[in-house]
Amino acid sequence: MRRLVMVGVAIAVLSAGCGGQSPAPVPTSATGGPVTGGVVSLTFDDGLARQEQMAQELTKRGLIGTFYVHSTRTKAAGYLDQPKLERMSEAGHEIGGHTRTHARLPELHPDEQRREVCADRSALKAMGFAPKSFAYPFHAVSAAAESVVRECGYSSGRGRAGAAAERIEPRDPYNLNTPLAVGAGTTPAQIQKYVLAAEQHKTWAILVFHDYCDDCGPLGVEPAVFTGFLDWLKEHKIAVRTVGDVIGGDLRPVPKIKAPSIVLNASLENYFGKEGVPDCWQLDGRSKTATFGRVAGARTGRWAGRIQVGDGDPGRLRLAIKQDDGDCAPRTGALSVWYTSTVPVRFTFSRRTGDGVWTRWADGPVFPATTSWRQATWTPPRAQAAGISFGLVLAAPGQATFDDFALR
Repeated sequence: MRRLVMVGVAIAVLSAGCGGQSPAPVPTSATGGPVTGGVVSLTFDDGLARQEQMAQELTKRGLIGTFYVHSTRTKAAGYLDQPKLERMSEAGHEIGGHTRTHARLPELHPDEQRREVCADRSALKAMGFAPKSFAYPFHAVSAAAESVVRECGYSSGRGRAGAAAERIEPRDPYNLNTPLAVGAGTTPAQIQKYVLAAEQHKTWAILVFHDYCDDCGPLGVEPAVFTGFLDWLKEHKIAVRTVGDVIGGDLRPVPKIKAPSIVLNASLENYFGKEGVPDCWQLDGRSKTATFGRVAGARTGRWAGRIQVGDGDPGRLRLAIKQDDGDCAPRTGALSVWYTSTVPVRFTFSRRTGDGVWTRWADGPVFPATTSWRQATWTPPRAQAAGISFGLVLAAPGQATFDDFALR
């Protein structure tokens, strides 16, 4: 029998190689047999550290899942790091993309959407993974966001929430339907209901999980509920496949991202984690008398950035666009930012030359203190630049709040 199985596998491999492309996989049941009913995909969002335990519970039962992660958080506390993700991938679990910073894509400029999606996928590929599947953070999807996900090389996008099931051959693979996320208030009977409906109607139930714990928030599923559901799923012999296997198709390349023509994260909304520096920005010159933080009461959106310097040189604290090779640093143009301040402020500006070297920071014009939002604009002297970085600094000890940076 073992010899016959090995011969069958060899024939399958040779057949796939001769055709030039591997055919889309045929879904199998949790026990390896052919599918006679529906299909279930177990998906996990955000790359939280405790999902390693969930993956281990899947593996114990011969099941597999799709884990949507942020490439930027693989080195952050509380998240799955690269070695753990590698072990999960080796066990058969799928590693997919979820944007760099858990961004609401429909609210972003198309250039920023591409950086969030394409750069995230490129980083996952550089780690050795084969990301084919994507999930929209917050289930926030639009026609423009779908277009970007397709452009970045993904084969699918898990999107709209609230639908019990999806077609096994979806009408729109870039907006896959899913029930609401399984959380603390979800009962085993409710989870089973989605699976049984998919089996009855021969459809595809895409279930969404986040955290794995007792009493840790609305999106945390209790371990006893989760493992009990897996045991039921295994005993029920329903097909369990990754999203990538159901969709099928070859791994597509990631397009090269052009240098942005706008200021990315211009309204300082996206942060890495809950605190720290806004994504695509850098902060120079922290000291005991100089602080930076995000504050409510922004001109637009939820957040603005605030700098405060107690004494000494106010230029010691500079919030500026990240000086990189083009993922964040835009091309040249007239500079604009909105601000309020207790003291005068001035532009600070630096250029990246063609060989990748950044010039020293240069000072721009000074703008007066203001208690209401005021726009500061400045056109730097024209010069060839492969990229620019700019921001505002205080001209004297005091406080300033910034929002809505732009190139014009």
